[in-house]
Amino acid sequence: MSTPDPHEPPSDAADDTKLLDTTHDGAAPNDQPGLTRDGTPPDDESRDVVQSMVDMLAREQAEPRDGFEPVPFWVALVFGSLLAWGGFYMGTNSADFRADVFDRSDLRTPESGVGAANVPDPDPQTVEELMKIGAAKFGAICATCHQTSGEGKPGEGIPPLKESEWVVGNEASAARLSRIVLYGLSGPIQVGPKTYNGVMPNQGNVLKDYEIAGVLTYIRNKPEWGHAADKGKPPALTAAVVRGARIKEGNRKPNGSQPVSSLELLKLLPDYSDLAPVPAPKKAEPK
Repeated sequence: MSTPDPHEPPSDAADDTKLLDTTHDGAAPNDQPGLTRDGTPPDDESRDVVQSMVDMLAREQAEPRDGFEPVPFWVALVFGSLLAWGGFYMGTNSADFRADVFDRSDLRTPESGVGAANVPDPDPQTVEELMKIGAAKFGAICATCHQTSGEGKPGEGIPPLKESEWVVGNEASAARLSRIVLYGLSGPIQVGPKTYNGVMPNQGNVLKDYEIAGVLTYIRNKPEWGHAADKGKPPALTAAVVRGARIKEGNRKPNGSQPVSSLELLKLLPDYSDLAPVPAPKKAEPK
């Protein structure tokens, strides 16, 4: 009977060691499928490994970031439309942002006392007097749009007054001019060879009748523009003429909500007058 070697493991332990050193297919435990012993993939499989990594990255989704989403097109369209409408409304109804646009001169009380409120308005009857009044009002109100030169602003749809047929030409009449200034003008109007489509603000609730007559007489007789419509004769426009237009229009509001149009004005013949005809004196019957 031989003496067992103390350094030799038991047979069962040897079998266990063999099991640990081998896998079920006989490969070493460090031999991972698809890798060489140094841990790198075989050359013939390197392309498949890279592709698998790319596929994994492609499946990943970007992290959501609040605040970086693009604005929807319809939202931008709605807000853009609102801004455009607001700009148009302010441009056509601002009356040049004048501080006195809503101040009615006919409601002002003179400084000379309570009893002076019943003092009648001036009623100038000469071209010189009316032009003096009209020059001040034109410079404060009308020149902003029509320019001191009378050329207007064609790019903004504001027609010229200088050499305009509506001021001193074939289309000019006291009744038409009175209504334009009283109620404002909206819609297209042809001046010379060009058609304008701006908006003329009303002045009927800002200026008195004699002031409107003064402005209209001023632009019809301004020598710098070559105008002399009332030369050598009484003025065609007086406070009575403007007042007659107010009366004929009845309930039409001079607050800009009911402007006139060029087609409406053309229905008034050039020789039409808003003044009531003066009745002829009765002939004395023979006794």
